[in-house]
Amino acid sequence: MADILNIVNIVVTAFISKEQQDKIVVDYYKKFVREQQLTYLLDKFKIDQFVGRWEQVFTSRSTELIGTGLDNTSVSATYSLNNDGTIGVLNSSFNGKFEKRFIEGTSRARNNAIPTCRTVSFGSAASIPFEGDYWILDISETFQTIIVVAPIIIPLIPIKITDNFGVYVLTKNRDEFWKNKDDVERVFTVLNKYGFNKFWNEPVVSGVPMMGSAI
Repeated sequence: MADILNIVNIVVTAFISKEQQDKIVVDYYKKFVREQQLTYLLDKFKIDQFVGRWEQVFTSRSTELIGTGLDNTSVSATYSLNNDGTIGVLNSSFNGKFEKRFIEGTSRARNNAIPTCRTVSFGSAASIPFEGDYWILDISETFQTIIVVAPIIIPLIPIKITDNFGVYVLTKNRDEFWKNKDDVERVFTVLNKYGFNKFWNEPVVSGVPMMGSAI
C-alpha cells in the first residue's frame, strides 16, 4: 500500500509541484482567516513560545473520524524545534480503555513567512499516510491558548472540501485556562465567528485528565 501511495505521489507531483500545492493551500488559509486576523497572528506568533507542552481543553465531534476524538483523556501535544526548522510533534493521551497512547510526527509551515499555516504528518503510524493541514486560527494575548483547526483538503491535488471540519483548543495549563473567563469566552467567540457552531464541529470539552497523570 505504501508503495502505491508513493507512486501516486510521484505522478501527481510531476504535474503539481509541492511548492504549487503549498501556495494553493496557503491561499485557502489566508482567505479563511481573513486579512485582519492574519495580521494579528503573524505579529503574535513566536516559535519559542509555540514549542513546549500543550494540553487540550476542547475538541470537536468530527475529530472522531480524523484526530483524537472525544474518548481520549489527558490529551497533550509537545512541540520541539528540529534542526531543519520543522517542529517535532509528540501527541499523548489515554484511550477509552485507559491505555496510554503516543504518536510522533512532524509539522512544517507551508510558507515560512506564514508559520501559522502548517501541516502535520505522522508517517506510517497514521491512518492516512499524507500530510494533514494544521491551521492556527487564534492565539490568546498571553500566548497561553491557541486554537488549531483542521480543514479537509484532498492531498496532493489539492482541492478544499471544507475550512472548518475539526477543532483543537490547546493551552499551556488546563487549570489556569478554566480560571480565566476571558480566555474561555474568547475561544467561543472566535469559533462561532468562523462557523464552528454546528453539532459536528462545535467545541466540546476534552476528556477529564487521568488522576495522577503527568500528561
